[in-house]
Amino acid sequence: MKRVVFVTTCLVALLAAGDRLDPIREGLIGTYYANASWSDPPAAVIRDPQPSTARLTAAWHGAPPPRFSATWTGWLFVSREGSYTLATVSDAGSWVYVDGEALVDNGAPGARPRGASGSLALTRGVHAIYVRYAREDGSPRLDLLWARAGEPLAPIPARSLTPRRPSVWSFALSALMRQSLGAAERAWVATMVIWALTWAWAQIKKCKAWLEREHVWRLMRWILAASLLLNVVGIWWGLPGGSWAPDELTPILVMDGAARWFAHGWFDRYPPLQFYLMTAAFSPLLLLQWLGQVDLSAATPYAWLTLVSRVISVAGGIGTLLAIYASGARAFGARAGVFAAAAFACVIPFVYYAKTANLDVPYLFWFALSLVFYLRALESLTPGDLIGFAVCATLAICTKDQAYGLYLLTPFAIVERMWRANREAGTPRPLMRALLDRRLALAAAVACLIFVAVHNLAFNVRGFQEHLRYITGGGSETYRDFEPTIGGRIALLRLSVNLVRASWGWPMFLVSLAGVAVASLTPRHRRVTVWLALPVVSYYLGFIDVVLYNYDRFMLPVCLVLSLFAGLACDRWLSPGGRARTWRHASAVVVFAVTWLYAATVDLVMIRDSRYTVEQWLAGHAGPTDRVGFVFPPQYYPRLERFNATEITSLEQLRQAGPAYYVLNADYALAEPTGTGIGRLIADLQNGTSGYSLAFRYRQPAPWPWLPGAPRDLVSDRNNGPVTSVLRHIDPWYEVFRRSN
Repeated sequence: MKRVVFVTTCLVALLAAGDRLDPIREGLIGTYYANASWSDPPAAVIRDPQPSTARLTAAWHGAPPPRFSATWTGWLFVSREGSYTLATVSDAGSWVYVDGEALVDNGAPGARPRGASGSLALTRGVHAIYVRYAREDGSPRLDLLWARAGEPLAPIPARSLTPRRPSVWSFALSALMRQSLGAAERAWVATMVIWALTWAWAQIKKCKAWLEREHVWRLMRWILAASLLLNVVGIWWGLPGGSWAPDELTPILVMDGAARWFAHGWFDRYPPLQFYLMTAAFSPLLLLQWLGQVDLSAATPYAWLTLVSRVISVAGGIGTLLAIYASGARAFGARAGVFAAAAFACVIPFVYYAKTANLDVPYLFWFALSLVFYLRALESLTPGDLIGFAVCATLAICTKDQAYGLYLLTPFAIVERMWRANREAGTPRPLMRALLDRRLALAAAVACLIFVAVHNLAFNVRGFQEHLRYITGGGSETYRDFEPTIGGRIALLRLSVNLVRASWGWPMFLVSLAGVAVASLTPRHRRVTVWLALPVVSYYLGFIDVVLYNYDRFMLPVCLVLSLFAGLACDRWLSPGGRARTWRHASAVVVFAVTWLYAATVDLVMIRDSRYTVEQWLAGHAGPTDRVGFVFPPQYYPRLERFNATEITSLEQLRQAGPAYYVLNADYALAEPTGTGIGRLIADLQNGTSGYSLAFRYRQPAPWPWLPGAPRDLVSDRNNGPVTSVLRHIDPWYEVFRRSN
């Protein structure tokens, strides 16, 4: 594979050098004027790959003036003789001349944008082309299209345009070389991707060999396969074109940070580590865009970027289960580790976030891996394990800030373990020796260096300060649900316990509590029980009890630790030689089956989301010129960009715009106060006093209505508060109103 990459690299370099020396360039000469009459002097003269809306905007550095005009001159290469149709679609006047003959006249007044076309017979060879465009006001738009006898219109490719007249053979040779370079560039990127996948496959084989050495591969492969199925189904949710997952780290955010090198004041509400990883994962497509082979702003390539970012979460989910097995095996035995991985694979928020580009599963992976090193370090106290724990803990915090709460008390456990080891060895002043231990200092130094490097403090101190200001201010204060009183904190604790229960369902939640009881009552497990409890206690006291609100995704680390105890409980329950062994196995199968059905509800609801049905209904009723109104962020709606959609937030706007249809997310509307402008708009729509009547109301029926204790946020009416899960934004009720007059 390395040799293939080397050969393709050399081929690309050779063809790129030939293209650089090629005197025949692509595109046309564009001349831009700061008026609408093509009068001198020109504001800019540049070589454009092709006349287009994007080039119109780029020529004016993203801010075109209200009135301007442009011309493009050059030569058009025709490889096959025949009848050709040329056309323009523009928001203002546009004209096309071929060999001095006026072919397209798109300058007549009327509704815009509008298209016009003309046809003529062209011989094989090069033909002079001249394009004019004049913008009076509004957003610029220009599409230059062509087609050969009966074929559909398509943009004229840059390779068929050149600024100066060449011979037929030189142009054909130049075009062939550019096409060969493009093919070589795509092959070059493909070989590097295959090389990376080959490396990943080698790591997978190493994991398999490790599990085989642990004698658990036969069971773990089925658990990993079932989890992978749960996490992959629905990964295409909202694609292409829709971003339906709240707080998802979108490709546009990542590419914006990468364009600024994540420095010079750049910041986001989240730490930068996942931005770096996603940039690395996007690098093949980013490289293809840099080479001019793909436009990532187009719907399909952008959807591929989103899919890649979600696949990262899928991989993180598998890694998390492997780390849970390793922690459970070290704490309570190999079989307990297997059951722990199986239990956590069915946590409902985990199944959802393992298929979205949110940061919850990536930081959870680093926490799970740090837990492995944490338990190893508490047993061995070796520098490697201490450094491994420090590195993974720092990476978890650099992925999502709230992870800091998981590590507030763990250093005390390590110091206590060192103190005990020093005392048993008869070392004088064992506590002081533990506090000043070089191993601790080395691990702390490595953690600090990684934190400084990830946050790019050498070049982005201002961005780090802005990030801190956000997360300690508006990023948390506006979400507070409970008062900082004893009563408020008790209510928060009650909610937190209920969220853990809802994340699993009653059966597995009770199993995990039984595991905590078994571990606490077993002398040889008491110390490791305390060690595992420290991250949970510090996380709650240092984060949840500070921000005074909670979501089900915040409880994922707690569920992870509890899954280790659930594994212990299952191991004890199914221990060989116990009484009523068949009955015990049957009850365990029922518990896991019910919990798996709870988790699978996420997948079924996502792939049957009501948004898809509403899209189909609108496509069958709304015409291309019918305006469709909506309110609230677009991520809570179907893909309305496919329609003539506009946001309308008040009754006054509704009367002025007069859309033919108005789409309302009825679930999201429940949280809108009735006294606001949006609240009055919603009330008048639903009461029928706004001039609109209800034409369509839909929500996909909940799956498995016979299943007791189904996840509330997935199948309930969503009219109860507080809002503690984004799962309620899957498959909401939609109401479509039609204008009555």
